[in-house]
Amino acid sequence: MQNQQRIAIAFTVNDSYAQHCCVAMVSALENNKSEQLDIYIFTDYFSEENRQLFEQTVKRYGDKQRLTFVTVEDSALKKLRLNIGYITHHTYYRLLLPELLPELDRVLYLDSDLVVDGPLRQLWETPLDGYYGAGVKDTWIDRKNYKFQVGMHREDLYINAGVILMNLYLMRKDGIADLLMKTAVEKGQLFEYQDQDVINTTLKGRIRPLPGIYNYAATDDKLGTVKAPVIIHYNGDVKPWALKRRCHNTKTSRYFTYLRLTPYRKFLSTYIKCHIVRALKKIVGGGSDPSRIRVALVIDEYFGACGTAYGGYGFLARNYIARYLPDTNISIDVLLSNYSRRKFAFHARCEKVEGRNVITPPGRFFAKRWLKRKNYDLYLTIELTHNLLKYERRNKPIIHWIQDPRPWSEWQEIHTVKLFPEKSYWDSGLYDTVHKLYNKGLVTFVSQGYFLNDKARQLYRLPYDAPIAYMPNPIDIDYEFDPLHYQKKNHILFIGRIESVKRGWLFCEIARQMPQYEFFMLGQTYWEKSENEKVMAGYHDIPNLHFTGHVEGEEKMKYIREAKILVNTSIHEALPITFLEALAYGTLLVSCRNPEDLTSKFGRYVGPVLGDGFDKVPLFVDAIEELINDEELRRELSCKAVEYIREVHPVHKFQRDMKTLIHKLVHK
Repeated sequence: MQNQQRIAIAFTVNDSYAQHCCVAMVSALENNKSEQLDIYIFTDYFSEENRQLFEQTVKRYGDKQRLTFVTVEDSALKKLRLNIGYITHHTYYRLLLPELLPELDRVLYLDSDLVVDGPLRQLWETPLDGYYGAGVKDTWIDRKNYKFQVGMHREDLYINAGVILMNLYLMRKDGIADLLMKTAVEKGQLFEYQDQDVINTTLKGRIRPLPGIYNYAATDDKLGTVKAPVIIHYNGDVKPWALKRRCHNTKTSRYFTYLRLTPYRKFLSTYIKCHIVRALKKIVGGGSDPSRIRVALVIDEYFGACGTAYGGYGFLARNYIARYLPDTNISIDVLLSNYSRRKFAFHARCEKVEGRNVITPPGRFFAKRWLKRKNYDLYLTIELTHNLLKYERRNKPIIHWIQDPRPWSEWQEIHTVKLFPEKSYWDSGLYDTVHKLYNKGLVTFVSQGYFLNDKARQLYRLPYDAPIAYMPNPIDIDYEFDPLHYQKKNHILFIGRIESVKRGWLFCEIARQMPQYEFFMLGQTYWEKSENEKVMAGYHDIPNLHFTGHVEGEEKMKYIREAKILVNTSIHEALPITFLEALAYGTLLVSCRNPEDLTSKFGRYVGPVLGDGFDKVPLFVDAIEELINDEELRRELSCKAVEYIREVHPVHKFQRDMKTLIHKLVHK
């Protein structure tokens, strides 16, 4: 049995990380001078020079502090998956600590990219009865909605494995080291966060939560919930010692405080010079961070923000792109299109929406100069809807996300509606701009659906073999929803703007013919508001038809979750996000549009319906009756729909693919 008064600390490191491990070690010694520390360095190789520097450092703190180097035979570990560029296979050593330290009952494992900024006694004495270890909840993982990917539920504790108080006695007793290695070998290909996923999934339910002060990461800076952290963790790929990029942890200076106390302090002047240069660049550049890729999201609406409409483009821009793409490496400004209505405006207008800059650029007479000054690294546009980019003169890359290309043949179909015609926004000049930018080699096309690619090639006059990568729309997915057992109601939904192209009057006619079911119309008018409302006014007296107006968030999801069917009556659609949201909750589709064959796969496709569509209402009625009356079929299709969305449209795949593309284009 170990002496419980001594605090055992384990680092796993290679020789190239010696400086940073020494800083972490010194910080622990400096803040625990009255304690007796046993420090273990696990490595496959450590130079004799670095060993001597470590030993000399520990001796400065007295004979009661002990340092031990342990060389690990790690040929098996080197075969394990590594998918994070700045992490080496040494991180897997922590899985073996129960066997590598047979004389100890517990150990405090610490990553080497951290500093200890306070006493460790209270952490060390944390009770571990019945627990294999203790750690701090990873707030980034919680916000990313990642846990479902590794088979964990929302309420399960997922810790950041950079700081773990390990119950070595119980782990040895239960053979946990072997179990961890088995998980790493069998499931490593499925894990994004490698050994951290291994630890959290294998030890699920047997890890005790620790206060956030014991693993304060950069993400906690934004939350502002952790005061006086004891352990400051510089997680992520940008570290305090990075010469070219700035670490965003507000406690970065503490690293340099402890670096001064190590034999590696000779390197301090290099970092100081680099930080001074970076600060000067930041001042000259108007406050932007030169280390981040600066993306301009070019869009004509932002889902209600800044007086814009509530539409699919804006929903994708605000709720997914602007929400999930920005990180320590990528920043986003939203550029709105109504600059064209301010052609003589000299200044841009900027509003903050959920922490994001939403900018209305200056008028077109001043746009070129403004874009030159902003000097964005990349433009991302959702089906380019205005000509701002023709004023871009720095030949920066453009990602054009194909969402709803409308060649003239599509407008001919739309114009068959006579009850209330849709205003055409055909713009040949805009399509010519995309064509010219593509010919200059600036545009990379991605598409939300394969069925849209030929339409885009036609609209923008692209070669038949022009490359278009698949980039499915991301969807927030409730992985706790069980489509097989959830008791849905006989509710039928319409979701979307109430306007001509959507032909909401057909949904109302369907409701009139099916009084036995409840119909809910989610949405509101925006363009030509008074004219649209006149058309819909005749339907407000239908008892089973409910006009909810615009709804968002959990309220909207509740409608979708409870409904059995989503009806879409549009004369034209690309791939509506509402289709994907409905399928994520096993809500089936009935529509005259069949994008990517989703309606025919997960509902009933009634065939093309042109014109005002009144004569085709019975087709919708029959399809709804078939699905609701055959409960076994409905549940079967519901389960398949949920499985499809979880496989194709999760947020993490969008983040991975779009970020990879952005980095590739900017750094090529």
